[in-house]
Amino acid sequence: MAKVGRFVRDPRAGSSCQSTLESGEKIIVTHDRWRLTIELSKLFGFSSDTIFGCDLDSPEGRTAFARLTRDAHPESTDATPLGAFVKLAKDCSTAADVALRCSKPMSPRS
Repeated sequence: MAKVGRFVRDPRAGSSCQSTLESGEKIIVTHDRWRLTIELSKLFGFSSDTIFGCDLDSPEGRTAFARLTRDAHPESTDATPLGAFVKLAKDCSTAADVALRCSKPMSPRS
């Protein structure tokens, strides 16, 4: 299971959370308005590769968000886009697992 860091909120930049996966890879989940991205941190955090991204205002993004928050308590962190995707990624052991697992709710028949 991943070691989930704290949730950081910046009114201008959105919110984010850094997690360390079992493999030692660090991922950063970022939510800014209607866009959610998951990046693999590289080179001591000075650069990153996007491993997943979605527009939460698109039909696929709305479907994924609805699926991920279906059982979440409305006032919990899990009911937010950032919390839902962090929860989804925390059981992954590698960045490749995160990318695969996050793409499943985006498909029409998950």
